[in-house]
Amino acid sequence: MLTPAAPVLLQRTDADVFAATLTGRYAQGVDNPKLAAQAWSRAFFRRTSDQELYERATFANLEIGDLEMVARMAKVVAPGQRVPKATLTLAIEALGQGRYLDVTRLLEGEKFNPSLTQFANHLRAYALLEQGQVQKAIDLAGQGAGSPDLENAALMSRAMLLFRAKQPLEAISLFEKARELGQDSPAGLRFYSQVLLSVGQKSKAEALLAPLAERSSVRASSFSDALTKLRTGGKGEVALNTRDHIAIGLLTLVEAMQDSRPPTETSDLLFLLAFFNPSSNEINSALGQHLATHGYIELAEPYLQRVMASSPDYIASRTELAWLIYARDPNQALKEARELSTKYPKSFPAMTLLADMLAANRLDAEAEATYDRLIQMAEVAEWSPAEIWPLYFGRGGARERLGRWPEALADLRLAKAAAPNQPNVLNYLGYAMADRGENLDEAVAMLRNAMRLRPASGAILDSYGWALYKSGRFEEAATILERASGLAPNLAEVADHLGDVYWRTGRQEEARLEWQRALSLKPTAEQARALEIKLVDGLPPDPNRAADAAIAAQTKPN
Repeated sequence: MLTPAAPVLLQRTDADVFAATLTGRYAQGVDNPKLAAQAWSRAFFRRTSDQELYERATFANLEIGDLEMVARMAKVVAPGQRVPKATLTLAIEALGQGRYLDVTRLLEGEKFNPSLTQFANHLRAYALLEQGQVQKAIDLAGQGAGSPDLENAALMSRAMLLFRAKQPLEAISLFEKARELGQDSPAGLRFYSQVLLSVGQKSKAEALLAPLAERSSVRASSFSDALTKLRTGGKGEVALNTRDHIAIGLLTLVEAMQDSRPPTETSDLLFLLAFFNPSSNEINSALGQHLATHGYIELAEPYLQRVMASSPDYIASRTELAWLIYARDPNQALKEARELSTKYPKSFPAMTLLADMLAANRLDAEAEATYDRLIQMAEVAEWSPAEIWPLYFGRGGARERLGRWPEALADLRLAKAAAPNQPNVLNYLGYAMADRGENLDEAVAMLRNAMRLRPASGAILDSYGWALYKSGRFEEAATILERASGLAPNLAEVADHLGDVYWRTGRQEEARLEWQRALSLKPTAEQARALEIKLVDGLPPDPNRAADAAIAAQTKPN
């Protein structure tokens, strides 16, 4: 007889670590970064000697921007065990607390990649400046980081450091060089305009701001307030407190580096700045918009919400926020747009948001009227077609949905003439013509170009396949619509179109399956009625008689 083995009991700590590790892996698998960060942190604090747990927990908290937790964990492990961004977290915490000697102690001798080296050098430079070591700070900020691009990216931050060191003319020289290289950090450019004002160069400051403020882009709103103040006698507001000055300087560096760095590294650096100065409107706006652009909607919203109404970045931030809200609550998003336009009735970006949001909510009559007012304003201001085309595009779409096709066609053609390679314009105009059976050769060519420009768009492939279908090219249409269905499996219209083309090619059972699938994908009421009819009666005979023989052959008794 076998003797039963004694039970193996896990220590409480081991069991907790095991459970937290499982939770962390699960959370990563289902793309829940907040839960992952909590789980890995809990596992690490149960076993602080485990380097793998430390690294997993640190990276998970960096991903969600919990720099307080990153700093807390970094203080537990030995300096040699810290990941580079954790060291930067401790350094920027020290900078924010005025512990300038600790900034140097933490960063000297540390090995970082080139862009992090540039960031670390500027942290140290600002710390040295606050200790009165002016020349050493200037020299450090000007050190190369192994790349001309990174050195150019540092120009605005160096300029702000020079201005704080009471060297305004040298600062202006670096700002000018940064502008020549196309650097366009809104916060940096606004500060530069104030520097120009402070040294009596009002005309130069106006020449800088005017083309940035008087345009249709939503970013224009971030410059219009500065331009208004300048034109009404502003003297140059450059007396920022230490934290705000450093924050904006480092923000210009991060924004200038972002095009050459992975989005996650830009996020990490912006999270560091938000940790350093959580009340900065400029940083909250930049971080929120960056996160939103790269799909981190849940993380983006709190930062966009923090941007105060007094900030030049307020309208841009609320615009981004409104579109994030739209994804889950179109009515609330429209309410946000109405409130913004009511508060800023003379703001072109705020009114454009309202027009676009009305169109997205299919309030097309009101949308058309709003676009009409905006187009009149733009024409009076003599904006170029390249700046006005989104308004023609929006008004054309509203008019098309209102059944005013000749007027819509005129608007859509104006938009296409100004933006001949804009995929959304090509797609909308091409589909609208094809669906009406008009200018089919032109529509097919237009949609083929749109597909070339955006080959992974299921909606555009659907439009191209539908134009082929309307042209009687059913086999080609089937191939394209099958690809569209793979790219956009949850669009009712794609399944509906694929069902139609299957029917025309004699694949009746497959057609009915696609129409049934389309019904399950939340079609509009009008689409649902048409689908129900097709499920019973199929399609009427093909006007071109091209598929009748195949259908007859399938239904003919043996």
